[in-house]
Amino acid sequence: MEVLSSFNYKKLFLLNITEKILANNAEIQLYRLENYLKGILMPVIPYRTTFNFIIFITKGHIKQYLDNKEYDAEKGDVILIQQGIITATIELSDDIEGFFLVYENSILSEQELPKHKTSIFFMTPFRTLDSLTYGTITQLLVIMEQEFLLNNLDVNEVLITMLHLILIKMLHTDLSSVRKSSTRPMELSLQFRDLLFKYHVVEKRVAFYADKLSVTENYLNKCVKNVTQKSPKQCLSEMDVNYSKVLLHSSKDIAEIAYELNFHTASHFTQLFKKIAGITPKEYRAQFLNNKGIVS
Repeated sequence: MEVLSSFNYKKLFLLNITEKILANNAEIQLYRLENYLKGILMPVIPYRTTFNFIIFITKGHIKQYLDNKEYDAEKGDVILIQQGIITATIELSDDIEGFFLVYENSILSEQELPKHKTSIFFMTPFRTLDSLTYGTITQLLVIMEQEFLLNNLDVNEVLITMLHLILIKMLHTDLSSVRKSSTRPMELSLQFRDLLFKYHVVEKRVAFYADKLSVTENYLNKCVKNVTQKSPKQCLSEMDVNYSKVLLHSSKDIAEIAYELNFHTASHFTQLFKKIAGITPKEYRAQFLNNKGIVS
């Protein structure tokens, strides 16, 4: 599966952009959906990104595949795609309008960001904004757009502050998110998640991740379970299965997929898949084919 940088993403999906915008590697970037995303062949093949992005809908609708779920978004809805998450655009209406806001994780370490930094990483990926929050965020995005034009696409303190305000406004509408100051378990769980994105294909031992994080396996289990309500092993298994679902959309046979995901046997992979997904890989592929190629 492709892991796309900002440059590669723009080259593949943002049509009719200038060379200057294509070459822009700023930590914050902002685009209009109606100017760049129209004309993409749907559905898009699933991918991961090295950056985070937020889709704000002001008109029309979009259907986005995100970490094994589909989200239908229309005016007032927001989709948050975190770095490393499997995603793909499935549908895009002809009248789509809105904003596509890109930001790197590094920008969240700026001192201007309040105490909610870690909570932002655990926000739910989809929400419908109330009218007041929708109006506020839309105004901030328009101001950001003007600021980019005035500063020749360069990022400054004003843009950083507005990004932080948007994220905090979103956080305050997320009733299921963690509303606490950053804690050691939260920080450790976030670091564990980042390591999973990088190593889950080649390393299945929880002890490996504990060693990488310089903690005991028991402590890692306790922290991750406290924050996510899942054990590290369950998080690892779910990531493997979600990744394999994308591979099952290809012509690769199940044994080949099991080998690619570093399982000892195809039967072991099948057992884990059924435990997590409730059906076998073969049954999942049959469902996918019956849906005429749309990600499910």
